[in-house]
Amino acid sequence: MRHLVAVLAFLAAFVLAGEAMADMVCLLKSEQISGTKKLCYYDCVGLMYAITIDGLQLCPLSIRK
Repeated sequence: MRHLVAVLAFLAAFVLAGEAMADMVCLLKSEQISGTKKLCYYDCVGLMYAITIDGLQLCPLSIRK
C-alpha cells in the first residue's frame, strides 16, 4: 500500500511539474547562424531549448515555455 501511495504522489508531482514548465521563462544563452536562418538557444532552468528565426532578426532575450 505504501508503494502505491508513493507512486501516485510521484505521478502527481510529475504532472504538476509539467504544467509549471509551460509557464517557465527561458533566458537566451547563445545563437548560431545557419544559412539564412538563426538558431537561438535558451536555458530553461537547466534544460536547453532552441528556436529558429529569420537570420536578420534578433533573438528574443527571453521566451516563455
